[in-house]
Amino acid sequence: MMEFHTFYDYFLYTKNWAYVMMFVTLPVYVLYWNTVLFPKKGPWLFGDDDEH
Repeated sequence: MMEFHTFYDYFLYTKNWAYVMMFVTLPVYVLYWNTVLFPKKGPWLFGDDDEH
């Protein structure tokens, strides 16, 4: 278990993890909302076999 002697040590440790989580979650969040707001229309998505 980590032991922090000062609040500043704790702050630096958690700040680094916050940056890591932002780097991981923000691109996933953007990709998710792009697929929700702008879905691709096509026969591979919903099984529509009619041709337009």
